[in-house]
Amino acid sequence: MNSIINYKNQDVGILGLGLSGLAAARVLLNSKANIFVFDDKKEKPSIIKKSNWINYNYWPWESIKTLVVSPGIPINNKEKHNAIKLAIDNKVKIINDIDLFVEIYPKAKIIGITGTNGKSTTAALLFHILKFNKIKSVICGNFGIPACSINDPGENGVIILELSSYQLDGAKSLSLDIATIINITPDHLDYHETFDRYVSSKLKIINFLKRNGIFIYDKSNKLLNKIIDANKYNSLKFSSVNEKEAKDFINDNNYLKGTHNAINASIAISIAKKLNINDNKIELAIKRFEGLSHRMEPLYTSSNFKIINDSKSTNGESTAAALKTFSNIFWIVGGKPKNDGIGQAKNFLDKVVEVFLIGNSTKYFSEEILKFNENIPINECITLEKATILAIKKSKMSKLKNYVILLSPSAASFDQFKSFEDRGNQFKKIISQQIEQGIV
Repeated sequence: MNSIINYKNQDVGILGLGLSGLAAARVLLNSKANIFVFDDKKEKPSIIKKSNWINYNYWPWESIKTLVVSPGIPINNKEKHNAIKLAIDNKVKIINDIDLFVEIYPKAKIIGITGTNGKSTTAALLFHILKFNKIKSVICGNFGIPACSINDPGENGVIILELSSYQLDGAKSLSLDIATIINITPDHLDYHETFDRYVSSKLKIINFLKRNGIFIYDKSNKLLNKIIDANKYNSLKFSSVNEKEAKDFINDNNYLKGTHNAINASIAISIAKKLNINDNKIELAIKRFEGLSHRMEPLYTSSNFKIINDSKSTNGESTAAALKTFSNIFWIVGGKPKNDGIGQAKNFLDKVVEVFLIGNSTKYFSEEILKFNENIPINECITLEKATILAIKKSKMSKLKNYVILLSPSAASFDQFKSFEDRGNQFKKIISQQIEQGIV
């Protein structure tokens, strides 16, 4: 367990006890800090003593030196949490778990990866390439374990740090050797308040690069090109990629289908090359990559149809990538809608045979889809089980030679599920039952 000598006997507040908050609490307790902990939405966890679990209104703010805020709580918004207001009033330093990670002073190279969509696939693929080539590495941050919990792999090792817009927005300090922004499209606007502020949070990753650090980006991305051309990052090196460069490496890997995955792969490949891994070793590693659960995950494949679990697609841009990849789609969609509705998915509705709506906003999604294609048959199923069973039945009745049953919700999961993982796992369970019963 990591410890940070600077926190010994210091009073430190921790606001929010998700995974990162709990990790911060463990590190600070191990550092002999005096911690004061609270979460408005959770009960006291067992690792926190009753004496440490105190509502922030009663913390000794005059003696608290630092407040560690969980990423899900905005630090910079106009409307601030009361604990953050108290910290500002008392001139308390406000940080998040990423800043705590920095204070551990890891010796390994640090690779920062962010983007609206594809960052987890890119991070996982890079991690796979490194492990395959016996390079000591760890994946952490928004994917994997909280950053402040890692065991530093050392001077010859690599830390892959996936960074959400929340984490970047709150972070004060970070020193990266290589960084990438895969893409930026509207998302999490309820958190960031405006798209410009969302973009600014993503761009912080460039400012966190060391002098002569390397920034890797997709040269076909107009927004990133415009940003890079408009700014003078004199101390940095820039390296552009495109999906064509990944073609020979990907081959027929079913987990890396589609243009979006080719871009993800091209970025991971470029980073691997910057870490001095040769082409042949990269290609061998990619052949054995089995993708991520809930991201374009094949659950069933036969000669004429596939069932794909893309539960991680929580916005229109991500779902657009899935729709673009396939044809003759029986599309399961819905949940808690994002601000942009189905977003860019509207451009690929011609690939959809029939729609099966789930969640508490079926009317909203029905209107969204019909606005762009009034001829698509829509079934308001509400539950995932009903939608899945009906999609299987209708797809069989269609007599199409090649088709896909696709769960790609284009929405958050919190109206019916604990998380997108929970939604995806429920889908897997339903499909398994259908296979066991001989229906699929």
